Amino acid sequence: MRLQRPPLEVVGLAALLLPVGQIWAARILLVFPYEMQSQCNLLTQYLQALLDRGHDLTLIHAFANCPITKQLHSIHVKDQYETAQELHYDDYWTLTKWGEVHSIRNFLVKVCLNVLVNAEVQNLMRANISYDLFVIEPSNTDALFGLAAHFNATLMGLATCGGDWNLDSLVGHSAASTFEPMLPIGFKRSLTLLDRFYNWMLISEEWLMHKLIFLPGLRAVHDHFFGHLTESFEDIRQNFSLILLNQHFSLFDARPNVPSLIEVGGMHVPKKRPELPPDLAKFVEDSPHGVILMTLGTELRSSDLSTETLSIILKTFESLPQRIIWKFEGNKRPNISRNIYMNEWLPVQALLAHPNVRLFISHGGILGTLEAAYYAKPVLGMPLFFDQIRNMDRMNEAGAAIIVDILKLTRNDFESAIKQLLDHPKYWHNAQTLSQRIRDQPMHPLDAAVFWTEYIIRHRGAPYMRVSPSNMKFIDYYCVDKLLMIIARLSFSIGIVVYIVRKLLQYREKFSRLLRLI
Repeated sequence: MRLQRPPLEVVGLAALLLPVGQIWAARILLVFPYEMQSQCNLLTQYLQALLDRGHDLTLIHAFANCPITKQLHSIHVKDQYETAQELHYDDYWTLTKWGEVHSIRNFLVKVCLNVLVNAEVQNLMRANISYDLFVIEPSNTDALFGLAAHFNATLMGLATCGGDWNLDSLVGHSAASTFEPMLPIGFKRSLTLLDRFYNWMLISEEWLMHKLIFLPGLRAVHDHFFGHLTESFEDIRQNFSLILLNQHFSLFDARPNVPSLIEVGGMHVPKKRPELPPDLAKFVEDSPHGVILMTLGTELRSSDLSTETLSIILKTFESLPQRIIWKFEGNKRPNISRNIYMNEWLPVQALLAHPNVRLFISHGGILGTLEAAYYAKPVLGMPLFFDQIRNMDRMNEAGAAIIVDILKLTRNDFESAIKQLLDHPKYWHNAQTLSQRIRDQPMHPLDAAVFWTEYIIRHRGAPYMRVSPSNMKFIDYYCVDKLLMIIARLSFSIGIVVYIVRKLLQYREKFSRLLRLI
């Protein structure tokens, strides 16, 4: 039998289906220095996908409990400098912006020091090894960027809380923005001209504080540990080949982007619907009026709430016909009725994916917000700080959330907000619309994240994707020549008018004198 030559299309398809992960297997160093469980939750799916593609991963982290770290080479960084003391959670909302920035600056400097003084990290730096890719949380961890240059690796970021003007500047995207502050406290969402001017002043203030307070401390740490590098601190900051943003325009503001900023919000959401444990599934499915899920994340625990606030929440829950599932930490728990289920660990995504869960009461963390949007759940938001305020504002503007102040919570406000979210169909419909928007993408966000990660590995950092202001003269980048030409022409026109008016006034005065003489 004579064998026929396969068409070129078949050969091409077969090539695409080959295990390219093995062909492009790379050595990747990842640094996530914050002790935040939410970052572990974000990274888990991403790291597993890279492992499945055959990549060799080394993770430097501060996670207390993150199962994925057992599947790869990991270095756990201990908190030698007691960074938590710098956050002032008890009086955070009473801090001025200057006090807030000073507190965060000290926290970030200590976070970076925790990594760089670690014995295992020091041994790694002294070893004669290199990596193909260096991935880091880029938000104000500038002192650690030098690790990329030290290991001769391509520099890439994975921004847990989405974008802001500072992250834009790391990839040369210096377009002025009045919509993405680093610290959203005091930021106005209104689109009036006065509010935009006010927001511009806030971001200008942030820029000054970042240049005068944040960067000097981080630069000092960098210079101490990376003084041997030929590249300067400023040059290394501009070396990002790619930053993945944990946000998506279907929920957050549409933003002007550059090729090296890729939105992958929702990449931590599993492709298959997660299943509940049998006991919890029975509790949810046997509730004729549905279930309300409440969790305040990992930074603020329900057990830390005041006695008065806990009493308000508990009495409200007991008066509702719905069953309650409440993430409650610690051993000291209030006496509860049979319709309330408490546990310090909950499969939040599996609960949100269940159709009988009707409402999500949340602190407004970025992961929970994306999950609520993805699974079409209305939200009762209780934001306190950082990106939580922005996240809940977006859900509220989408008509899928109501916001209450947990520091001034009253029984009437809490109960009426719950009933409004449950009884008015518009919130359910808006949540469904939001879910359809965020799901309608050409590929799953995790697949996009892995593709672009491997893309910059294959193309050795893809320098052609970068938009660096250093590649363009200041005059050209900000169109100063055109602005000067416009000012010159206007000045010339105004000068001519002033000259003519002045001459006319002089002639009028001479004519008046002549008439008086006659």
